Amino acid sequence: MWIWGSLAFPFTSNREEALWKEEIWRLELLVDEIDPAILQWVTEGRHVCLYGGDNLDWIRRFTTTMRRVAQDARVPLEMVYVGRSNPKEKVKRAMSVIAAEKLSGYWTDVAMIWFFWVRLESMWHSKMQHGRTVEDDPIMQEVMQILSFDGSEEGWAVISRGSVEVLKSQGKKLLDCLMEYDTWKGTVELEGFIPALGKALLPYQTHEHCTRLILPGETGKFGEKIVCAECKKPMEKYVLYRCCTD
Repeated sequence: MWIWGSLAFPFTSNREEALWKEEIWRLELLVDEIDPAILQWVTEGRHVCLYGGDNLDWIRRFTTTMRRVAQDARVPLEMVYVGRSNPKEKVKRAMSVIAAEKLSGYWTDVAMIWFFWVRLESMWHSKMQHGRTVEDDPIMQEVMQILSFDGSEEGWAVISRGSVEVLKSQGKKLLDCLMEYDTWKGTVELEGFIPALGKALLPYQTHEHCTRLILPGETGKFGEKIVCAECKKPMEKYVLYRCCTD
């Protein structure tokens, strides 16, 4: 229900599998009908940037730099803040700053942020139930990377143009790359903004990484092997008890 709504009727495993077979990784899958404005921007072929995290310094620097680069590249850009999977006081403070300083768009209703992340977690659980892994399922790999971004407690962004031209990145790497825009701006007109940005990001992709995937509830029934979305190696399993009073 969280993923497909009434389309999933009669809500059987076979029906869910059939819906997945028809699906591809695209921005509409991420947002569904949470924000109709985003679906309209996709239809219009605008560049849409969804970004998350709660580090105010990074949010300020990223949104300012992203808007400057988009203006120079002459690409119509819409930015929407989607917070974190557990939207507490830090996310609410970030929303207040974003609104006061007019840094970007954001969802005024925290329930929309919660629903966005519940959908992603539901996609992961659904894929696991159907025996998929990040090694053999592109959608699961994309979903797991976004969940890993959220687990890292750092900023991140997904940038899309239209329906299927989608790029995602960890926040620091993306900001560093955007800060060096003058070194790769010449490729934008020839290749398009997102392909040019994707190529420019390649030198920032290092082998060193620390990926964390934090999933709520009981996940033991899905088996012991979870593969890293970055390097495809088995992830170490830890038990985490957390009390965040931010």
